[in-house]
Amino acid sequence: MSRRPSASNRPPRARLKLVRREYLGEIARTHILDAAEQVLADKGLGATIKEIADRADYSAGAIYGFFESKDEIVARVFERHEAAFLDAMREAAGAQDSALKRMHLLFDAQIDYFKTHPNFYKLFDQVVRSRSWALQFGGAEQSSPWYRRALEIEADVFRDGMAAGELIQGDPLIQATILSGIIAAYISHWVYEVASRGNSNIDRIAPVSQVHALLDRAFAENRSGPARPFKSR
Repeated sequence: MSRRPSASNRPPRARLKLVRREYLGEIARTHILDAAEQVLADKGLGATIKEIADRADYSAGAIYGFFESKDEIVARVFERHEAAFLDAMREAAGAQDSALKRMHLLFDAQIDYFKTHPNFYKLFDQVVRSRSWALQFGGAEQSSPWYRRALEIEADVFRDGMAAGELIQGDPLIQATILSGIIAAYISHWVYEVASRGNSNIDRIAPVSQVHALLDRAFAENRSGPARPFKSR
């Protein structure tokens, strides 16, 4: 019984056809994931495969030719953002600067990423953020290793800051969770008010520099007695 030649041993024309088929398949998968990200952002996790298919201009059956289920689609949407988001956080956390400055950079990195990808933030908010306010991890957070890694990056900065006497003492992971809550509140308002409704008041009312000052008051070790009242601009 003869064996089929491997891809590398196939005639040049056959290899070219295989490469072209794989390339077109990858384009189709990317197009479906783009559509899914939009639909899930607009309609929530209750969105159906048919709604995703309609947005992508495919049949529902065709979607199943690329993905086994809606759960896999959601997972793949997260997967394609994971590396870029975590790399931005690692770059901020690894800056050659004080822990306080790196905390500012972590805030900026997350804000910049989600401002650039508001649809992904809406999905992220549904899957992770809305279930991560507890200061101890429950089942939802334990099953979200992507989010847990992000918190650990922040927690490492808090550990450095506490060791250097720059940041207030406490459980680094809890401090990171609180920081993430502040970031979530800010970016949620930006995404839902600015990106969705065109209301830019948040940029005027709470510019990033003012949020940096708020973070300083929340986490910086106070070495000069009682803090001065925080004045809004």
